[in-house]
Amino acid sequence: MATARAVFLRIVIDGLDVEGAIEAEVTSSDHQSADSYRITVALGADPIFTGATFASMTQSNAEILVGLATPGAPPAAALWQSLMIGPIDDIAIDVAQQTVALRGRDFSALFIDTLTAETFSNNTASEIAQTLAVRHGLTPAITPTTTPIGRYYQAGRDISSLYQSSGTVTEWDLLATLAAREGFDLYVQNETLFFAPPLTAALPELWLWGGAALIDLRLDRSLALARDISVTVQSWNSKQATMISQTVRASNGVVKATETTKPYAKTTTYVLVRPNLTSAQALDLATHTLADLSRHERVATATMVGDLTLAPRSTVILAGTDTAFDQIYSVDEVTRRISVRDGFTQTARAVNSPAM
Repeated sequence: MATARAVFLRIVIDGLDVEGAIEAEVTSSDHQSADSYRITVALGADPIFTGATFASMTQSNAEILVGLATPGAPPAAALWQSLMIGPIDDIAIDVAQQTVALRGRDFSALFIDTLTAETFSNNTASEIAQTLAVRHGLTPAITPTTTPIGRYYQAGRDISSLYQSSGTVTEWDLLATLAAREGFDLYVQNETLFFAPPLTAALPELWLWGGAALIDLRLDRSLALARDISVTVQSWNSKQATMISQTVRASNGVVKATETTKPYAKTTTYVLVRPNLTSAQALDLATHTLADLSRHERVATATMVGDLTLAPRSTVILAGTDTAFDQIYSVDEVTRRISVRDGFTQTARAVNSPAM
């Protein structure tokens, strides 16, 4: 049961508080992509941040903070927490309404917007993540790894060969590739880059439908993913001059040998083509892709009173629908909205956990 509280919104741009904040929306995801924010500010409320100021901005960072306090308490008595900080990407001034809308991303944008052709042939994945984090002025929260990633097999190739068609990749693409090979999570939180194994699931939160826990609930099921799923990874191995192909199948979450496919059976088929994989690497990619697809068979999207604990990668239990949707889920996206008019709410999207 939610308790009564006072909610305050604070916007800080380049270290200065901005008067006239109307609302903010912050979206955090588990997609190895940039988290994002949207801010609306009333013009005329702040003598520093005027329309002219916003119109002439080039490079600025914005931070969104939410403060919670007992009813009737002033903002000074609130407990403040930062929801996101990152560069402003877009500014839209509504002259008629006298408002300005700011859109931006977290500091993963620094890696996403930077191309690199470096090979890092003699470094481990964690050393590369450390180097790039420090290069952009972020705090590294990185678990050490031991395998040099510059070559995937003896007398083979370096990491840049993954992208021979382009010659360069973004630093984020490079980090995401390394994270996938190590089985790591990759994300930026405030001014820290995380490159580490997934956290062990904590005790799950319980979502109750029909009670006071949720404001709204939507349940979706993909019948394409409920059927048998087949994932094939194909790769031309230039060292061996051979085509490598690995296929895995699943039915109701159980992996099967490909030979058991029945004639005319309805199967959802996916084919991935990647360069220069070994047979083991192709099988590993197919297995991980199959697991990720299976996680999206059932999706629960819940709207609730805003809190500061739920986050991507959190584990939750849905109960009270009296359907097959009552099970364990993993949160993959949370969108928080703070408004001077509507208060503090959030919408969480969660996917079913893979079958054990």
